[in-house]
Amino acid sequence: MSNPDIEIVPIDPLDRDLVDGWIEVERAVYEHDNPGTPQSRPALQRLRLLLYPAAIRPERYAAVSGGAVVGYVELVTFLTDNQHLASLELLVHPDHRRRGVGTALLAHAERRAAELGRDTLLSAVTDSLDGAPKQDHAGQHFAAARGYKTVDQEIHRRNDLFAVDDDELAKLYVDAWEHAAGYELVQWINHAPDDVVEGVAAMRQRMSTDPPMGEELDMRPSVYDAERVRDEERTFTARGQLQLAAAVRHVESGEIAGLTDILVFPGDEEHAGQNDTIVDPAHRGHRLGTILKIANQRALRQYRPKLRYVHTWNAESNDHMIAINEAVGYRALCRDLDVQKKL
Repeated sequence: MSNPDIEIVPIDPLDRDLVDGWIEVERAVYEHDNPGTPQSRPALQRLRLLLYPAAIRPERYAAVSGGAVVGYVELVTFLTDNQHLASLELLVHPDHRRRGVGTALLAHAERRAAELGRDTLLSAVTDSLDGAPKQDHAGQHFAAARGYKTVDQEIHRRNDLFAVDDDELAKLYVDAWEHAAGYELVQWINHAPDDVVEGVAAMRQRMSTDPPMGEELDMRPSVYDAERVRDEERTFTARGQLQLAAAVRHVESGEIAGLTDILVFPGDEEHAGQNDTIVDPAHRGHRLGTILKIANQRALRQYRPKLRYVHTWNAESNDHMIAINEAVGYRALCRDLDVQKKL
C-alpha cells in the first residue's frame, strides 16, 4: 500500500523536532516490539548523528506524515571493506503501521543503496524463544514479503549481573587460570596500550572470519589496522561511551591471543552491550575465553556497580562461546534473524 501523504526527509542533526520525533519512534517501537531488550538511548542517538567511525558512512531518513515523524530508516555503507553491502534498520511507529510507511522507507533505502553502488542489503528482525518474553514478529513478515531472505540467526542473551553468583564465578576464574600457564591479562579503558593495539586490530579482523556464519550471508572479511582501532576509540570517547576491554597475551611470543570488550552507552545506567569476544584458534584450549569474560565483567561491576544487564549475541551453532556465556550468567532472551536481499 502506498501513501502519497508520506514525505521521506534526511534527518538534520540541527532540526530539533525531527530528531525528537526520530527518537520517539525508536522508543515506541522497542517498548512495543522487544520487551527485555535495551530501550532507546536518546543521548547516544543524538551523538551518533554527529560522530561515527571513518570506516562507515551512515545516512538516516525520517518518514513524516501530518507533521509527525512516523518511521525512519538508517542506511550504513562500509568504506574500507564490504563495499558491496549496505546495512539497514527500519522502524515504523506501532500506531502508524500498515499504512505504507515501511514500504515507502524501504523503497527509498533500496534506491539509495543502488545509487551508492551497493548490490546487497542486510538487516535484522526478531523472533521469540520459548520461555522468554514474547517479541513482535511484524518485522519478519514485512521483510519476507519484500524479498528479504533469512541467511543467519543468532541468539540474543542477557546477563543479569545482580543475579550472578560471585563465589561460583571466582571458582571458574581460578580454574581457568590453571589451564592458562604462559599467558597474562591486559586490561584498559577506551584506549588500548600501544604494545597491544596491533594485536587488537588482528582480533577485530578475525571477528569477520572466525565465528560461524550462514552460508548465504554475503559478509566478506573486514580490513582492520591500528589506525582503524584508534579511530573507533576516538569516536567512542567523543560520544561519551565507556569501552571496557581485556586481552590475553602469550608471554613468550608477545602475541595477543584473545580479546573482549563491553560498551556502556551515555545516558543508559541499566544496560550495556557486549561487543567482540574472540580467541585466536592457535591459542584455544586454555580457557582464555572464560578468563576474558570474567575479568571484563568484574571491571564493569567496578566502574558501573549499579548497571544491571549486559547483552550479547552468538550464532546458534557457536557452542563453545555459548557455553562460556551461560557459565558466567547469560540467559537466552530472543532470536535475531539476519535478513538479506540482493538488489
